[in-house]
Amino acid sequence: MGRDSMRVGRVEQIKSWFKNHPYAIALCYLAFYLSVFHWLEVNIEPEYIIHCKLDEMIPFCEVFIIPYVFWFPYVGGTFIWFKRRGWQDYSKLCTMVFSGLTICLIIYYVFPTGLNLRLASNPHETGFLYNMVSMLRAIDTPTNVCPSIHVMNTVMIFQAICSLENLKHRKLTIAVHFVIMVLICASTVMLDQHSVIDVVCGVMMSFVLHGLIYKVEWKEELARRKANAEIRRIS
Repeated sequence: MGRDSMRVGRVEQIKSWFKNHPYAIALCYLAFYLSVFHWLEVNIEPEYIIHCKLDEMIPFCEVFIIPYVFWFPYVGGTFIWFKRRGWQDYSKLCTMVFSGLTICLIIYYVFPTGLNLRLASNPHETGFLYNMVSMLRAIDTPTNVCPSIHVMNTVMIFQAICSLENLKHRKLTIAVHFVIMVLICASTVMLDQHSVIDVVCGVMMSFVLHGLIYKVEWKEELARRKANAEIRRIS
């Protein structure tokens, strides 16, 4: 009993420390994630090329480098904003996003994937946007692509924002984040960074983890929203 009590006490101390230092969670996980992802990039060769017919129909558009790169400050800013809201909202976001990233790392190891889309759309033009695309491709190899982390995290952030009670009825705020989500997700295929299959898998993973962590019953949630919409229409 003495050892069990000490073990429980240590666990509570760790929880309390992280609660008092919320940024430490993100920083510790970021260090872990980047280390493992870099190891996968260096040591794991793609065995499965992700491709579908729809990929060939999507034109390359260098303008989408803007929302693609915007993803980085958007994700970081969202974590800071959620931290300022309080521990409960922040911890749920961390649990959902970090669980998704960990699952992706496991998938990349067990099911190493790659792309051949960039061979057909190598930017050969000049200009600021084309240079940005070239720089992106120089540091981001077409490996470990399915599911798309860009898509998964973006959809998760949108779901987390929509789950906040005080934002559910702020249509303009929700609409702005919806547009951001759509542009970032579209950028992954418009730049040939990902296949449509990667996008679909990223969306599916985000819905599964959001449902589990936020305990969302999708049928009940859809029925509730439909009923609320009907009430607003009648009134």
